Amino acid sequence: MADALVGEPAAEAGPSASRAALEFLRRARREESRRRRRDGVVTLYGVALTAVVWVPALIAVARAVNAASPQGAPAERVLAALPVTVPALGAAAFHALVRSAAWRGPVLVDLPTVRWALPLPVDRGRLLLPRFARAAGLAAAVGAAAGAVLGLPAGTLSPGSGTAGRAWAAAAGAWSGAAVALTAAGCGALVERYDGRGQGRSESRRSRVVGAVASAAVLAGLALAVVAAVDRDASPWTGRVLLWSGPWGWPAQPLVAAVGGPAPGWPAALALSVVSTAVVLVAGARAVPAIPASALRARATVAERMTASVFSLELRQARLATRGGRSATRSRPVLRLPVPRRRWLLVPWRDATGLLRAPARPVRALVRLAAAVALTALAPAARTTPRVVLAVLALTAAYLSAAHLVEPARLDSDDLRRRVQLPYSSGALALWHAVVPAALLVPGLAAGAAVAVAAGRGCAGLAVLVGCVPALVGAALVSAYRGALPPQAVVGTDTPFGNTAMFQLAGWYLRGPLGALVTTGPALALVLLHRGPAPAAVAGWLAAAGAAHLWWAHHTARRLHRT
Repeated sequence: MADALVGEPAAEAGPSASRAALEFLRRARREESRRRRRDGVVTLYGVALTAVVWVPALIAVARAVNAASPQGAPAERVLAALPVTVPALGAAAFHALVRSAAWRGPVLVDLPTVRWALPLPVDRGRLLLPRFARAAGLAAAVGAAAGAVLGLPAGTLSPGSGTAGRAWAAAAGAWSGAAVALTAAGCGALVERYDGRGQGRSESRRSRVVGAVASAAVLAGLALAVVAAVDRDASPWTGRVLLWSGPWGWPAQPLVAAVGGPAPGWPAALALSVVSTAVVLVAGARAVPAIPASALRARATVAERMTASVFSLELRQARLATRGGRSATRSRPVLRLPVPRRRWLLVPWRDATGLLRAPARPVRALVRLAAAVALTALAPAARTTPRVVLAVLALTAAYLSAAHLVEPARLDSDDLRRRVQLPYSSGALALWHAVVPAALLVPGLAAGAAVAVAAGRGCAGLAVLVGCVPALVGAALVSAYRGALPPQAVVGTDTPFGNTAMFQLAGWYLRGPLGALVTTGPALALVLLHRGPAPAAVAGWLAAAGAAHLWWAHHTARRLHRT
């Protein structure tokens, strides 16, 4: 048997050698497979229990809200927005699953298998295809459950729907989720097969451009979904376009038709969905045996690091691990900034150069900034409660934009060697890191406000959003300089009301954004509700909030580095 496994070259491997090697691997991993099956059963039980508990509660809440409304407006709003929201959510899920294949992939093997089985003369298809089938089946099950959870309340809100109507809506939602998940699994296998590690600079740049275009399209679809949910006068053609836009819109048409929505061609869309899903799955299955060993090895390593980071609650390390699995060639900056001759320009020049070397970060920041402006401009057209929700979402998007732009500060907090030659203390350096983000966010928000005013959507909340920039940048710097997770936050403290570990963890990771929302959210919400104080008082409040957050960032950086 040892001769069959080791002594025979890969080119002359026969079926007997593959069977022997796979049987040995199966016996060696039998106990681990049993443990994973038990974990899977427990996970499915938890999902089923959550669905049994929460779905009826959601239906009851939806019915109560609809009954309390004088004209059934909430149900009508939800049903009218389904042709836009369901394809947009499907496209977002599809995009996320395909992007995850760049670091994890549907075909994932553990490190022992990579180190022991892949170098041996085994049939790669018999080794990898069961893993692809298992990943696709799990994705389909999760997608079907999520679609059913979405379809059942929609069927309940539909006027005149009985038990059969609700069952038909749940089944249509389950098919929608399963079809998107299966299509994403097939595309993920193709991503693994044609991995970009061996590509040249032009091919890698083309892949990044395609990924950026896909991300922009998904964000545009989500923006249309928000517009359709908020604005009653939104044009119905957006729903028709999204329903026919691709394999994320075709399977949504049976659900829209089940609740009485505008989907007259849903049988043709269903046929297109079945055919496209089958074609992508077959193409993915054919590509699985040819996945390079280097791609499998890299994904197994990243998955191990990701698991270790998640279990140690080091979320930044987990994010860095996922990015480490993506193929990326170090690109030259699209614009070379001249080296400054004045000392006070050194840190802003270095931060700007770093962002130019990673253009994806400014692009993501710009997209989130546009989302913040759009949400703020749409808020006056909504009712009272949605205005507050839109204000919180706008500030969250603006904070995420600032968080993308303070990445140089995160690098300085992780690596002390980056700042040792700089003529600044840690606290002063943290404040210098706020220059470039503020210099980009203020003009960006002002330009977005000008566009909104030109489109007839101008409001005072846009000016308040510009005034929130110092507080948002300071909060992002606080998160950048928080350092490693302290052990006492994981252990917590036992009190008569329970252990405090959960609250300590939430405070550790969310103290920056929560501080920004607590200090700037009331001002933006009150202005959008037309109940705000005088403009001078709002400006003073925002200035004080910005100064407080910048001082907080200065203090956090000094405490982290003890200088």
